[in-house]
Amino acid sequence: GLADFGARYPFQLSGGQQQRVALARALAPRPRVLLLDEPLSALDAKVRVSLRNEIRMIQRELGITTIFVTHDQEEAMSISDRIVVMNGGVADQVGTPFDIYNRPTTRFVAQFVGTLNTFDVTVRDAAAGQVELAGQTLTLPEPLQVSAPVIALRPEALHLGRVPGAEALLPARIDEVHFMGSVIRLRATMAGTRVSLDTFNRPDQPPPSPGTDVEISFSGRDAIVLRQ
Repeated sequence: GLADFGARYPFQLSGGQQQRVALARALAPRPRVLLLDEPLSALDAKVRVSLRNEIRMIQRELGITTIFVTHDQEEAMSISDRIVVMNGGVADQVGTPFDIYNRPTTRFVAQFVGTLNTFDVTVRDAAAGQVELAGQTLTLPEPLQVSAPVIALRPEALHLGRVPGAEALLPARIDEVHFMGSVIRLRATMAGTRVSLDTFNRPDQPPPSPGTDVEISFSGRDAIVLRQ
């Protein structure tokens, strides 16, 4: 709380404390709708996450409809019930964070939210959603309606080694390793394409080093068909 800071001037408060005061002032008249325009953009990472959680908790307790404007994708995904993705002043897609991330309806939304690995594929059976990638047959989650499709796979849809149920297994070489705490982001070259792959950190299993030859498995059911 800020009860002990009542005698301080605004310039004597930290960025996070100033934002808490601003939020309290906005909530004081009990508005029916609350607009928060980039409220966390000037804060450091740890304070931003803490205040983001506080805003979400307060919003749920008070039941106030809140419009939260942000360019931070992680922020939008973690705090929202519904997201509106704007493109040139037009709402490209409206949906839950789950749908926006996993079922983008336009190419812009797919590429704007999160990281994508994109591949040109050859159609084998459009009605069955079957395509070929580097000699591997994939069955997509929907029939194809374009003659020269581009599909995308999120980093978490690629797996080191063969996993049960995977449709494809391709050789690859690790180019970069980025340790991010609970997740390790690997950059690799697979089928002539640079790809990103996420794997969970395991203290008893260090990640492969750059230059290591590996195999990467994946399935068409996890693919996103990119639309215009």
